[in-house]
Amino acid sequence: MLNVDSTKWEQELDEFGVEGIPHFAFLDRQGNEEGNVVGRLPRQYLVENVNALAAGKQSIPHARAVGQYSSAEAP
Repeated sequence: MLNVDSTKWEQELDEFGVEGIPHFAFLDRQGNEEGNVVGRLPRQYLVENVNALAAGKQSIPHARAVGQYSSAEAP
């Protein structure tokens, strides 16, 4: 979890393309991003994505879901 109000995390915010909060990046076991969800979304989206990664599946079911979110502008 990163604090978007701190310049300490600018590199990570850029790396993962964080433009809105909340922003969840889903990483595989090698640390590669498999997808992300941004904004207020059903809890089931997070559960299904985590379960897919834990099972070693090739993709996650909600790889680019976007809901209502707040802007994540760095200071």
